Amino acid sequence: MEANTSYKKVFKATSLFGGVQIIQVILNLLRGKVIALLLGASGMGINSLFVSSVTIIGNVTGLGLNFSSVRDISQAVESGNKEKISRIIHVFSRWLNITALLGMIAVLLFSPLLSSTTFGSNKYTVAFLFLSLMVLFNTLSTGNGSILRGARDNKGYAKLTLTGSAVSLLVSVPLYYFFGIKAIVPALILSAFVTYLFSLYYTSKYKKTDVKMSFRQSITEGGDMVKLGVAMMATTAIASFVHYLLNIFISSKGSVADLGFYQAAMNITNQSIGLIFTAIIIDYQPRLAAVSDDNSKVREMVNHQAEITLLIAAPILILLIITSPLMIRVLLSEEFLHISGLIRVLAFGMIFKAASYSIGAISYAKGDKKVFFLMEGGFTNLSFLIFCSAGYYLGGLVGLGYGFVIMHVIYLVLINIMNRRLYNYYMSKELVGMFSVLLLCTMIAYLSFVFSQGIAAYAIAISASLISLIYSYKQLDKRIGIRDFVQNKFFNKGLKNS
Repeated sequence: MEANTSYKKVFKATSLFGGVQIIQVILNLLRGKVIALLLGASGMGINSLFVSSVTIIGNVTGLGLNFSSVRDISQAVESGNKEKISRIIHVFSRWLNITALLGMIAVLLFSPLLSSTTFGSNKYTVAFLFLSLMVLFNTLSTGNGSILRGARDNKGYAKLTLTGSAVSLLVSVPLYYFFGIKAIVPALILSAFVTYLFSLYYTSKYKKTDVKMSFRQSITEGGDMVKLGVAMMATTAIASFVHYLLNIFISSKGSVADLGFYQAAMNITNQSIGLIFTAIIIDYQPRLAAVSDDNSKVREMVNHQAEITLLIAAPILILLIITSPLMIRVLLSEEFLHISGLIRVLAFGMIFKAASYSIGAISYAKGDKKVFFLMEGGFTNLSFLIFCSAGYYLGGLVGLGYGFVIMHVIYLVLINIMNRRLYNYYMSKELVGMFSVLLLCTMIAYLSFVFSQGIAAYAIAISASLISLIYSYKQLDKRIGIRDFVQNKFFNKGLKNS
């Protein structure tokens, strides 16, 4: 009974935030479709270079407060002390304003360097000067989102998330239609500004209480928050820098169009499966931290989360492998059709990420900053850069995809070895068996398109898809009672209403 309750909590959180994420994915994919149609692969590549360039600076100057503040605000909310809650939010807000201004100033100062490094000339210096405003507004709106998460205002956070995606779409369409590539920078700035205005609205009720505190006091009291945030920031900054270097490598060794193709494939793959990883970040990590001192409870929670993650992820990934050409036609344009092979490789690689993602959170939940930084900030990012760059150099975009797969296979092996030695974590027999079955189904679906074509390939892949769906349904029903849930939710409710 206790195990079933644990599974239900995991599934409930995944469903809650997954529903929000699905709508966000649709909005983001529609925006990608607009960019693909109106700007083409080159425009998508330029947009990606702008965003990745300023994101690096924003992550560094943000000091990781969007991560660490959630923990402090959540603890204050748990205490029920309104004065403490107001004080923490006040301290965080002052630090947030400082980091937002630092980000804007940094982009202003480094705009010539950003232009020459990113595009090989000073042609885009003025564009980067204006993009400093994007960093300012993004930092502030992200910080406000952290207040909502810390206050456990899931409804408000969901609204802010969806608003940001909807605004980005509504702002981009007319600008790209009338001004083409020239509208990239104005669209990015305007989207960030409007999203910031909505974030102010959703967090206004948490900032009403006046707190008497000097500026020096608030800076001093935020010291511990900043220290934790810097550790997280370093990991995020390295990840942003690595993606930036990979973008530069692709555009220099290949072309800006290739970069656009790569980004399009990653966007479709990540957003297809992103709802699951979002649920892990928002709900699972805080729950894991709560039991982090008990290795047996950690082991049980991690295995339960990994099982649910795999059971939901595998059928989605196999479906993506089968429908990648259709997804490209619907979400992008004919120009992108040849990346269907890359999407299939990335989808296959994601099954290894789905298996390891829950396990990778153990060191963070335990507060083992050194291990977390070395593994997530160091090894993960360095191996991603090395394998993906080597893959692209040797085999183009599909080769890059194989590099992605190899990196995640190695990570899954290492993260299990490390956690076994440090925290006595090991995958349960149920999880190992489940991963084996779903990995086999995913591999069969992928290889069917490598070694076969036409009807034969689709027949094999669809068969693998059906097996994974039936298997996942039975396993989920065994753990959380999907059949009873559906019957009680819809059929019994309908009978009562009638």
